[in-house]
Amino acid sequence: MFTPIVSMTWKLVRPLIFLCDSEFIHNLSTFLIRSFYQVFGRAILRIKVGGPITAPHPSTPIIGLAAGFDKNAEWLPTLPSFGFQFTEIGTVTPRPQSGNDKPRLFREVSNQTLFNRMGFNNLGATMIAERLRDVKPTLPQGFEVGVNIGKNKNTRNDDAALDYAAALSPFAELVDYAVINVSSPNTVGLRDLQTLESLFPIVQASQNVILSWKKSIPLYVKLAPEVSGESLSDLIQGLESKGIDGFILTNTLAGQYTHEGQALSGGWSGSCLTETSLERLKQARSMTKKTLISVGGIMSGAHAIERIQAGADRIQVYSGWIYGGPSFPWQLRSQLDNTLVSQSNR
Repeated sequence: MFTPIVSMTWKLVRPLIFLCDSEFIHNLSTFLIRSFYQVFGRAILRIKVGGPITAPHPSTPIIGLAAGFDKNAEWLPTLPSFGFQFTEIGTVTPRPQSGNDKPRLFREVSNQTLFNRMGFNNLGATMIAERLRDVKPTLPQGFEVGVNIGKNKNTRNDDAALDYAAALSPFAELVDYAVINVSSPNTVGLRDLQTLESLFPIVQASQNVILSWKKSIPLYVKLAPEVSGESLSDLIQGLESKGIDGFILTNTLAGQYTHEGQALSGGWSGSCLTETSLERLKQARSMTKKTLISVGGIMSGAHAIERIQAGADRIQVYSGWIYGGPSFPWQLRSQLDNTLVSQSNR
């Protein structure tokens, strides 16, 4: 295993990388990854970035990449090599949109947090689905792809259900699950949809799309960390009554970031979400037996183990990968595998 080498190299180059604008580095990395894949093709799937040369035993598909990182399915061919076992592309909207004005992605290195105000920038459902259709046959068996769907920013909330259905439709027979995103703080008015009255027609419209497919898939709802207690219980119970298959907890924490004297509104992720997201998971698990995917503030193997022990069926990372470096997913897999094997042998 060459995880220590990758980790040490990352620690050396990270300060230099973090001197650059966050979104610039993300876009540059995406360009390099796509270029490398176009040149070397499937050979990249045999390269394990920081992982074992041969896995000692099959791993349960637990470690995933959260939505928001690979919005346009550009990283998808390489993610298994980094150690991910599933991924969630998007957020995808029916029509392409550029998102909010730049700058819109910032790091707080001292406390390992990220602030983003991206605004669902993506190429649109049709183009992303076509890209996924081209790439999916090259993915390893058992690697799952979910799609996170949202509405375009200029669509009225009263018409949101139409947008969610339109965003999902092109992904027939292409994705393993779908996620309704009504919890991002980066689209004005989106969180107003985080009520049963607004969610019911969105869920129904999305379910109708899935029912028209040859293969059925689970449909989840992603909720904000601010939703807790009785409000969380009401949403979970109400959505379960409509046949929802599970929940993703949580999205980013709404807040502000001061840039050049200007207060920008958006969402915080990373270590600032660790305790809050864990608490929402515990609350949700006490309310439902449905699938729960935990995301937010998973910055170490200990955090990953804690989420599984608290009732998460799966976990997703984003900021932890940014700060932990390329081998971070493999590190999580190793620690989780060791813990799960140890527990099964008791």
